[in-house]
Amino acid sequence: MSTQPNIILILTDHFRRDALGPSTPKLMRLAKGGTRFAKAYCAAPLCQPARVSLVTGMYPSQTGVCGNQSDPVGPELRDDTFMHHLQRAGYYTAMIGKHHYIDRYGIGMDVTEDDEEIKRYGFDHVFQVADDGERGHNDDEYTHYLREIGRLDEFREALRNRAADPFRYPFEEDESADGFIGLSGIRFIEEYSEDAPLYLNLSFIGPHPPLWHPGELQHDPEAMPAAIGVPDDPRTRKRRAHYMDKCALIDRYVGRLVEALEKGGMFDDTVLIFTSDHGDNLGDYGIWDKRFFYEQSVGVPLLMCGPGVPSQERMNGPRVSKMLVSHLDLYPTVLRLAGIEPQPDRRRVGRDILSMLRAEPGPSRDAVYAELATCAMIRTGNWKLVFDPEQGGAQYLFNLAVDPQEQRNRAGVAGYEHVTLDLVQRLLSHRIRLTQYTHIKEEQRLQRVRTSM
Repeated sequence: MSTQPNIILILTDHFRRDALGPSTPKLMRLAKGGTRFAKAYCAAPLCQPARVSLVTGMYPSQTGVCGNQSDPVGPELRDDTFMHHLQRAGYYTAMIGKHHYIDRYGIGMDVTEDDEEIKRYGFDHVFQVADDGERGHNDDEYTHYLREIGRLDEFREALRNRAADPFRYPFEEDESADGFIGLSGIRFIEEYSEDAPLYLNLSFIGPHPPLWHPGELQHDPEAMPAAIGVPDDPRTRKRRAHYMDKCALIDRYVGRLVEALEKGGMFDDTVLIFTSDHGDNLGDYGIWDKRFFYEQSVGVPLLMCGPGVPSQERMNGPRVSKMLVSHLDLYPTVLRLAGIEPQPDRRRVGRDILSMLRAEPGPSRDAVYAELATCAMIRTGNWKLVFDPEQGGAQYLFNLAVDPQEQRNRAGVAGYEHVTLDLVQRLLSHRIRLTQYTHIKEEQRLQRVRTSM
């Protein structure tokens, strides 16, 4: 029997870091059996660039996927995802749900026609489900299912009418898109018979808008926290309550997946990783979108449990790590979990998360970075700077140690020039190291060059 563990990456869309908690008891149970990361960040707070960066281990400025509806990466990067390396190491690799490595929004096609193309990213098995909003014009595995049960027209009618009734959803849990994804993943686990360790990316579409879901609203709008930086609004609280119902729905299917792993004798040999492509501002600062570098948008939930993942702090409580972690760290982490030593590659700055947890020798992580369009973010232990040369330079400067809700912007404020300059220099150095390099011999010569006026 192989000593390589099964690896299951459970990916969501728009799932805020602070959505983990009492509403997600199954996920919190997993966190208690492993490590939860309180300071994890995506590489870009937008779907397609974030997801491509996660599987390639590179920033959007390196992959060329800098926004939704970007062209796909070329063969060199497509053939160098961590899934490809898992395949070469003997893993059977599967993707069920949303991928967004290729954008088909507004095309008007059956996206399952792309199955063979998506397999080229390193998958043996592909089962595609797109976002709810895409199904008015695209088909996928879920619309195939709805057509078979005679309810596709009903779904599309509800989709067209959601402006008038944004929360009305015509289906029960198991017939919903996330229920369909969850049950498809559970069935895949129950029927798995390959003589190989498994890598499964089970990718839910929620809690991505629209904020509709099966059943009556379970979360009390009055119990929802008010939005940050804007006047309290009962409409915002109601939308947040529906959002949390969508998170709780996903949690229930994660619990059922774990039950299937336990019943099949696979749980003890499986590493589970839960995260989201990015978060959602959800009305904070008046923003109903991702695409910003506030914690609610660029921060992501991340937990890991299974063989080799530390599970307790010294006082025998749940392990919550406060070290800075990037989605780019998942590339070397997944490879190491599979017993694959990542090849040195200066294009990839990610570090093995488990090695960092064990405090193995190596440079400490003193900053994480994220990008989108012309904006770039640096987050250190206390500070966050967002810099955009197209908008005049430093846009935001927050001391997260004293201002965790990011309401006191110090960019351009007298007395903070030194902090701003230091962070800008570090951001610039980071970008230069990523994009400008040469042979060692020439590098040594260049660094001895002196110019005179």
